[in-house]
Amino acid sequence: MKTRLLITASAALLASLTFGACSHGSTSAEPGAPTADRVADAPDAATHPAAVSGVTVARVTHNGVAVHAAADRRSKVTSTLSAKTALGSPTTLLVLDQQDGWVDVALPSRPNGSTGWIAAADVQQSIDEVAVTVSLADHMLRVTRGGQLAVETPVAIGAPGTPTPTGHFFVTDVVETGKPQGAYGPFALGLSAHSDVLDQFAGGDGQIGIHGTNQPDSIGNSVSHGCVRLPNDVIEALAGAVPLGTPVTIV
Repeated sequence: MKTRLLITASAALLASLTFGACSHGSTSAEPGAPTADRVADAPDAATHPAAVSGVTVARVTHNGVAVHAAADRRSKVTSTLSAKTALGSPTTLLVLDQQDGWVDVALPSRPNGSTGWIAAADVQQSIDEVAVTVSLADHMLRVTRGGQLAVETPVAIGAPGTPTPTGHFFVTDVVETGKPQGAYGPFALGLSAHSDVLDQFAGGDGQIGIHGTNQPDSIGNSVSHGCVRLPNDVIEALAGAVPLGTPVTIV
């Protein structure tokens, strides 16, 4: 299946999607729509509300933000957050819940699915209506905005020995590689996901990314070290249109 930009040009796509801003793992972590009547193939609101109604994301406003085990300053501090990621992106997290001045956030750390509570005063919150879904079974990536399909494209995914991890993740970084003809194409989106089988890869910690490729023939196949490869023209369009913190569901 060919890429479907349901908005006909990149400029229009950028206008349609919400503007927003791979840690070491995304530039070195490759440890590697549906048509309108098939929008139902995307996750439904019961399993992933972002696919329809949008989510809240939280940008960390300063260094040294404490992550607590519970919504209580007396609870254990499990880690601290900086205002910037290792690659210089504003640290932006997916909000899962809110309670009495606290926000429960997804964390971009191992193990996959890690969460923690941070004080609402330490973040700036906003709404993100964009959602990304990767279907491993049919090697497809779909982008929606407010539940409306904007992009469908075939992708390459992890090889059987280095599979792409499944679960609910989010975008941590948008990286311009500086080598548009290189292995990662012109851009990479770093994800909060990490490989389930590789602890390290090419100097990174096995973080999974969505990126371009200089092997277009690999698109549609299971060949990577876990990352998701897109056609270069598609990742170039998405790099300016998928905000940090955007939920990414891999199934």
